[in-house]
Amino acid sequence: MWHHLIEKQDPMSIREHLSFMTKNKEDEEILDLIIAQFLKAEISNDQLLLTFQHKEYEDEEVILECNAPFETEKGPKSWIEVAKIHNGISWESLGGGYLGFNGIQAGGSAIEQSWEYYFLEEAEEENEEFITSLKDNGYGIEDTEGVIDYGQNWVIAHPGKMNQLGEPTLYFVSHGDCEAVLIEEAQNLEMGQVLLRVIAEYILDADYFSETYN
Repeated sequence: MWHHLIEKQDPMSIREHLSFMTKNKEDEEILDLIIAQFLKAEISNDQLLLTFQHKEYEDEEVILECNAPFETEKGPKSWIEVAKIHNGISWESLGGGYLGFNGIQAGGSAIEQSWEYYFLEEAEEENEEFITSLKDNGYGIEDTEGVIDYGQNWVIAHPGKMNQLGEPTLYFVSHGDCEAVLIEEAQNLEMGQVLLRVIAEYILDADYFSETYN
């Protein structure tokens, strides 16, 4: 399904393929900056591998491991739209672990890699408001979903608190303090747009979310 990308090795073809993450002019500009770093495309173990040159570190290549598409009608709409193209896009972090969207399961919940809900109990006092919000909406910490791995940190979804698009609100949790921090800039973004910025933050060494870090 990706052989045309491998045969061409054309940055513009890769750009078109990744355009599912764009919704507006700002997204287009971010994607252009990412594509400027493109090196090559390969297929291995049923994954599309896209290699980019890190903008700040000339000796570092970033390999996006893009999983096969997955069709489901359950789950947040924008999560489903990403999964239809790639049910998971991740890459290895020099700081340890992986970054990226983990994908979704048939039932619509996130495929979780390293997230464990009990991490929230490590900062029970700091997370009191977050945990109360879960309970007020009929949920517990076990219902949070680790939708994005962020190196040794995570982006989790609050199942009972919806963002401006009517999808689960995203919070950043650091392995250091385990406090769930609302990602303000993601409040009106679809999952593809969030993923685009996470990719850009790593490849371009840029900041798009003030609350996140690797």
